[in-house]
Amino acid sequence: MILIRKRNNNNFKRVAPFPRRRQRSFGMARLITVSGAILFCFLLAVAAVQMFQHFRLQKELAAAELRLAQYESGIEEITEEIARLHEPGYIEVLARKWLGLVRPGEIVFQLED
Repeated sequence: MILIRKRNNNNFKRVAPFPRRRQRSFGMARLITVSGAILFCFLLAVAAVQMFQHFRLQKELAAAELRLAQYESGIEEITEEIARLHEPGYIEVLARKWLGLVRPGEIVFQLED
């Protein structure tokens, strides 16, 4: 208690002290700690999801690159086939093999199994 003198008379009167500032309670510290832990767990979960998506996308990229290499090799084979089809000798071989055509004057022997 603090004693304060009134102006009207010389008597001292006891007056309650100024309200003291409350000390921080452990409730606020606990709230901050729990909030931080929840935020950390959330960020950890987001990082884990991103990591799994990254690995999945890497696998998809590897598969796409493999398909691309297969398509490119297929393009090379088709380009070679087109070049062979422009040769008259190859066309003759295909005509004899698939169509059974012969030149005039040739004799064809067919064997039965």
